[in-house]
Amino acid sequence: MRFPSYGSYALDVSGNVMEVFATGAWNIETAKTFVADMQDIVRTFDNQPWAALMDGRRWVLSTPDCQNYLASAIKDNIRHGLRYSAYVLDAGMVKRAQLERTHPSNDRDFDVSTYQREYFTRYFQAVNWLAERGFTPIVPDHEG
Repeated sequence: MRFPSYGSYALDVSGNVMEVFATGAWNIETAKTFVADMQDIVRTFDNQPWAALMDGRRWVLSTPDCQNYLASAIKDNIRHGLRYSAYVLDAGMVKRAQLERTHPSNDRDFDVSTYQREYFTRYFQAVNWLAERGFTPIVPDHEG
């Protein structure tokens, strides 16, 4: 199996939740582009509380420089209203271990008291966990 030279992502916002769908193997260029696009969306939340739902089941991992860059971006997101992150991953521990390196609690000088992160193997478990905390996507009304 051959991996592409860089990964990709899709971002979507629904209600007070930003959804991230990550695929492929990420390098620093992918991370920088992702963070720039994400920051544009974060500004629309206008410093109000919001949550992130990250589906990483098709993500293949990232380089160490990506991890450092994303860790900094996550701290910035927390400063701008991020309260919860729900990560949907495969059952293995490798991806989770890599994502743990981006957790803001690794910076002892950063206050994470308003932030919580959790990991799931099923998408709807993550959605339900966020909903229990008051963060839900807007479900379109299909009545007619």
